[in-house]
Amino acid sequence: MSHGDPKKWYMPGWRIEQKYAPGVLIGNWGEERYKFDKGTNKHNSTHRTDFRNYGGYKPDVILRRQAMLRNEGLGKEQIFTHHGNRYSNNMISWYDEHYNNRERDVPDRLPALRAWDSHKLAWAPEKSDYPMQGQPTNFGLYGNLQDQWRKQLANETKGDYVTNYQSSYEPLPEESLRSTRYANPKALSSTLHPYNKINKDLNLRNTSVVKQPEVLAAVSVL
Repeated sequence: MSHGDPKKWYMPGWRIEQKYAPGVLIGNWGEERYKFDKGTNKHNSTHRTDFRNYGGYKPDVILRRQAMLRNEGLGKEQIFTHHGNRYSNNMISWYDEHYNNRERDVPDRLPALRAWDSHKLAWAPEKSDYPMQGQPTNFGLYGNLQDQWRKQLANETKGDYVTNYQSSYEPLPEESLRSTRYANPKALSSTLHPYNKINKDLNLRNTSVVKQPEVLAAVSVL
């Protein structure tokens, strides 16, 4: 085939299609692409076509359990709560127990001296095997973070037409407003000097004209 033959664009060696997907790969997309969703496929399989129902036959429970364990794995109930709620109340760390001088309850109290256990070949009871039961000490960090998260959520939902000045403005109380204004008399006021004539008038050069009056005016309060 010649170089200028237009048939070459229809051959797989000359034309390569661009495979583009508009989706963004986030999360565990590598694992989720191999996940099998039950009940979403409508087509028949070879097993479904060749299957024969013999009536009162009971399925093999052990085989089904092994297949489910192989495909889905153990659930969190079998990993964390296989002893019930035994580990749901031991949130107190050693640092919290020693630093805050927290005392154990009578059922949870350990003996003052340990004894040598010949079966375990260790000094028993070990303190790490019997953690302190109860709620941890609350230092207020979680509450402060919740307040901060509420403020951030409120600022994000205000809209795009709210300025920084409007969001940070705090209204003052009404008693802070002063409607009456008192001024010094004209003879004692330092704001009536001709500022714009300092460089033109020789008498006003090298002098500071913006000064407080030496004698304050006696103002009577109404």
